[in-house]
Amino acid sequence: MHIKSRLETNPRHLAWITGVVVVLLGGWGCANDRDDSPADAKPAPLRIAAASDLQHALPKIVSRFTEQSKREVNVTFGSSGQLAEQIKGGAPFDLFLAANRSFVEKLAQDGLIQPESLRNYAQGSLVLVVHDSASRSIQSLKDLTRVEVKKIALANPETAPYGAAGKQALERAGLWTELQAKVVRSESVAQALQFVRTGNAEAGLVGLASARVSGLSIVSIETSLYDPIVQGLGLVSRSRRADEAREFMTFLLGDPGQSMLRDFGFMPAEARSASHPRDETTQSKSSESK
Repeated sequence: MHIKSRLETNPRHLAWITGVVVVLLGGWGCANDRDDSPADAKPAPLRIAAASDLQHALPKIVSRFTEQSKREVNVTFGSSGQLAEQIKGGAPFDLFLAANRSFVEKLAQDGLIQPESLRNYAQGSLVLVVHDSASRSIQSLKDLTRVEVKKIALANPETAPYGAAGKQALERAGLWTELQAKVVRSESVAQALQFVRTGNAEAGLVGLASARVSGLSIVSIETSLYDPIVQGLGLVSRSRRADEAREFMTFLLGDPGQSMLRDFGFMPAEARSASHPRDETTQSKSSESK
């Protein structure tokens, strides 16, 4: 109140203060419009939003890419639906690797992903992982109806592609209605896997790439029970590192990246066999325990 009174009674004071404010605001604007960082400053890293089924494969791929390109890469893992929402909210990602192409397509329709950048990079396989305490009891999806099976881990079908595929497989097998009460939902495939590893669920429906390094028993699932899990990527429209993002895309889609993805259990993006390499009733132990 006191300042307001002085300004009203002394126009010269008002003009002087107004001039100072204009100068300060002008300087602030110029400072923000220019890049004051040193010419030899370390470039900001490429930022990738990646589906949680890539949690084991992608760090190795990134490490090889960085070794060759000398470019730093930061990766954030999560369910595809959650990451898509973060991109909608303005999260500063440069590249989005989803576990289902549809999430990238929807963002492209909204102008948040460059449409011409959309590519398929892999295809996932759904499997059933089983805790050691139940490995003798659970040899197939049908065995999930056994009374000793109390909890089945499943990523949220609304946001996680493997959760949606898992629900679809149970529905097509005619088991969803009977098993729905046993299902424990998680935020992502990684969390569903953790539920089984800790014994909080006897079994869980997850991606093969995640299961192979879990140390858990794996029961393969007939691919006819779920739609193809075609994994897609796209360049975030607001990215300021489009060139670096395209360079990584080229690496991932090329022989080095595709070879490493295959090592972790991913199939080529366009491949779809009539059935999984192993029959649904076949159980194996994941590589971590070997």
